[in-house]
Amino acid sequence: MVSLLELMLREEYRMHAKYSSRQMFLSLPLYIFIFSALFTYGMDTLMGNTRLVDLLTLAYAGVFVYGVSVGAFGFLGRTYLERRYGKENFLVSMPFLLPVTFRRMFLGMYLRDVIFYAALILIPALGGVVLGAVLVSYSLISVSLVFLGLILTFLYGMSLSFFISVLYTIDRRLFLLAAGVLMVLMAGYGLTHSYGLEMIVPGLGYQLRSLPFPPVWGEAAGYLLITILLAIGFLMMALVLVRVDQRGTVNKHKEMYVEHMRWLSIFHLPPTLLAKEFVDIRRSGLITKMFFAYIVPLVFLSFTTWYINHGLNIPVGFNAVFYGAMVGFFGVLMYTWMTNTDLNDYYETLPVRVPQIIRTKLMAFFILTTGVSTLFVIAISLLNGEVQLLWLALVVLYCTSIYMILATAYLTGLNANSFFLNPTVLTKFTVISLLPDILLTILSFGLRSGEWWAMAGILGVCGVLLLLSLYFFRGIERKWVKATFT
Repeated sequence: MVSLLELMLREEYRMHAKYSSRQMFLSLPLYIFIFSALFTYGMDTLMGNTRLVDLLTLAYAGVFVYGVSVGAFGFLGRTYLERRYGKENFLVSMPFLLPVTFRRMFLGMYLRDVIFYAALILIPALGGVVLGAVLVSYSLISVSLVFLGLILTFLYGMSLSFFISVLYTIDRRLFLLAAGVLMVLMAGYGLTHSYGLEMIVPGLGYQLRSLPFPPVWGEAAGYLLITILLAIGFLMMALVLVRVDQRGTVNKHKEMYVEHMRWLSIFHLPPTLLAKEFVDIRRSGLITKMFFAYIVPLVFLSFTTWYINHGLNIPVGFNAVFYGAMVGFFGVLMYTWMTNTDLNDYYETLPVRVPQIIRTKLMAFFILTTGVSTLFVIAISLLNGEVQLLWLALVVLYCTSIYMILATAYLTGLNANSFFLNPTVLTKFTVISLLPDILLTILSFGLRSGEWWAMAGILGVCGVLLLLSLYFFRGIERKWVKATFT
């Protein structure tokens, strides 16, 4: 297993490093270390009036969602297997040729990503937090206990995602049932107040009963054990349920291209490439992946913000405008999936250019997500009783969505997953995304008191975002015109 894991780590490194130099790729941990140290050093100033319990609640919720977003090995494994006859051959397809089981290969994928994300992100982040804690005299014991809970929550999210994605490869009805149960739990947490977030994320229950809060060690150990058992349990169930048909998965569809050409022409959209994009989306099952990687996190965010405002009666200022901004930033997850539906090599044989395909994927993205994100913002406005802010929340949603997706497309082109591991690209993306996010968050809090300057500031930020979006859109042609699909 050690030799297999070493080969998988080497494969993962080569796959990501080919989009940047080796030095740039390996400098990512240094970037994470410095950023974490600076954030920890200035945390008291950055937090303002935000309570520590609220900050850690959001941290655990975010880490859980991140674990879910990167743990869909059932989807990824299937994608890799479908590419085994392409130019690149992945190790996960080796059981077709060598005496090794698919369960061992999928376990290797899980452990590979645990090591990969730990070495690249989690451990450097811990080192940065420890340095910042030493500089401002925070308790290193408390920092270590927080990190323990966060990393176990991340593993729990990965295992849960792995299990649910494997159900998708067996029977989509089982997948929908499991995802539905998860969403019902989120709805119950947000709407009924009958249980806390630790019912879904037990790592938070451990944290609230451990340092830096007044410790209740017996209960904390119980929640920690539950988190570990759930992570191992979902992982084991996923490995037991893994099924791979040696004939490959055969999906039959009726003729779709002409149908998509017809309805796209009605809306005067460029039909040829866009129709092909929608055929690829339906053929690859991206709609189901969109439900899991885009809609479920949005539902989780919805009920989390609503529960903090109403369930806990904490006046932190989370309103419909803040939520509209967050939904706009979530679109990046969906775009990364869209750029990973298939290999792009075959485009080399067609009279098309990289900027054309990027613009096609952008149009498909907005068609797929605009209605869904609009419904979510309307729903959260009704839940919060903030119908008067709905128009402004929708303006913020559309402006941030356009801005973030065009910025992502400009920076990463057709290889979003890999380019985000390039520290130069990640630094630019952090600056591009963090500044408007902070501004919109601060200004949205000012709306509680009805300050006119808050509304004017939000509209001003949205105007700037639209101008920058135009720059990014025009820049796609300049930056990627000489790029190839291979």
